[in-house]
Amino acid sequence: MENASKALIMAAGVLIGILVLSLAVFLFMDFGAKASEIYSQVEHNQLTQYNAQYTAYAEKTDINIYDIITLCNLAKQNNINYADYTFFETEYKVTIKLTGGSTDFSNNNAQDLKITKQEELINTYNQVNNNGEPKYKFKCTNISYHDSGRLSSITIKLV
Repeated sequence: MENASKALIMAAGVLIGILVLSLAVFLFMDFGAKASEIYSQVEHNQLTQYNAQYTAYAEKTDINIYDIITLCNLAKQNNINYADYTFFETEYKVTIKLTGGSTDFSNNNAQDLKITKQEELINTYNQVNNNGEPKYKFKCTNISYHDSGRLSSITIKLV
């Protein structure tokens, strides 16, 4: 009788041990899934915040030359920061395309313009009409993205 009692106590101990171990595995898996979900959300927020720097111009039809120069400098700095990355061309490179107007405004790599060329564009396209409104207006006509979701190019057109 005494051996049966000890056997039941041992069996109960094994069952409690299995329950505790099962609970530990469940919690480990659950916390791992939550951590992965949180990481995914943080990554998505960072991507959205990154793209917002450029997509702020997407709906605008009254972009001025200063906005364009700012956008070009932002893209240039981005390209400098990520130039050494393995997948720079396919994941990180940002291209600013300028279209319309004279040939001095047509440029598919506006982010690479030298400061003298930027100043020349400012002098040319920062003019106002007699009523004080800007003579030249620009609008964003196209935005494209890399497969990773990061912005790859933005096209600005002289209207």
